Amino acid sequence: MIRVGVDAWNLPGDHRGIGRYVRALLRCWSERFRERIDVTLIVPEWDTWRVAGRYRREVDRPYRIVSRRLHGRARLDVLWFPFNGCSWLEFALPAVATLHDASSFVLPGRSSEDQRIFRNAQARCRSLVTDSNFSRAELSRELAVPPERLTVIPLGVAAPLPQREDATVSKLEPFVLYVGPIAQHKGSDLLLEAMALVQQRFPEMTLVVAGEANRRVAGDAGLRMRLLGYVDDVRLAALYRSCTLFAFPSRYEGFGLPILEAMSYGAPVVTSRTSACPEAAGDAAYYLPSNDAGALAQAIMDIIEDRAYAEDLRRRGFARAAAMTWERTAAATLSVLERALR
Repeated sequence: MIRVGVDAWNLPGDHRGIGRYVRALLRCWSERFRERIDVTLIVPEWDTWRVAGRYRREVDRPYRIVSRRLHGRARLDVLWFPFNGCSWLEFALPAVATLHDASSFVLPGRSSEDQRIFRNAQARCRSLVTDSNFSRAELSRELAVPPERLTVIPLGVAAPLPQREDATVSKLEPFVLYVGPIAQHKGSDLLLEAMALVQQRFPEMTLVVAGEANRRVAGDAGLRMRLLGYVDDVRLAALYRSCTLFAFPSRYEGFGLPILEAMSYGAPVVTSRTSACPEAAGDAAYYLPSNDAGALAQAIMDIIEDRAYAEDLRRRGFARAAAMTWERTAAATLSVLERALR
């Protein structure tokens, strides 16, 4: 058994993709691999007695909590930094870092501070993990490291939550669902333009956005739209189950976890044939032929109008999601941690 210290600094604050990833692996290790791994959560606060409950509630497990400054006394074998690099450097143990994508280097508006923790991981960690072959190529270029130094471990998806009636969701139907921020690299500008075309033919079709949204930008689009902001897992499951289709026209994606989540609930998926989206979706999505709002509108209308094709996408999506499990991701990541000790 190896004793792993997990850098948990952002665990209470991150309920997006990376936070879901960390929680999923911690739960899998506890449930399926407890004979191989013993986990300690390493936190920035020195008064761990005060914050321990907050961290443990995030994973619903009684993991030991240790402060950074005292982690050397915890008899650990290896450290794992899952939040895109090393957030602290006062360690001497072997370490592994997960770098999810290179967006901090290639997207506009990112600071040198965003990049620093990636470079810290490059310099200090024995092994680096990333989510996709696309991200490996991007990180290899931006960090000037050989691609073979980055181990690709695709993300997974949890089993669907039990179905629950949600009257507020049923009132939205029919709707196209988008999960994520209104941001240019996510292709949300394409989606807003495309939905204006779709609603000319299907005026009852609402665009539902779950996630951060700029209300001024959304309001200027003049669409039939509902901005829900952050939704919890139960509400998100109901949205995935009830939507006519899930649209994910991202231009830059390290993996595309919402694609798999949507497929696991039976939502037909439209996504981009760019960045890592095809690695998440496999053969189970309607791929956009170009970076074009008209093409996206046509894709959405094809699925609305062709029920047989929509059903085929659902069937293939279920199969794809079933093959991409968090247990698979957790086992592969555990193997990297074990190899870091050799």
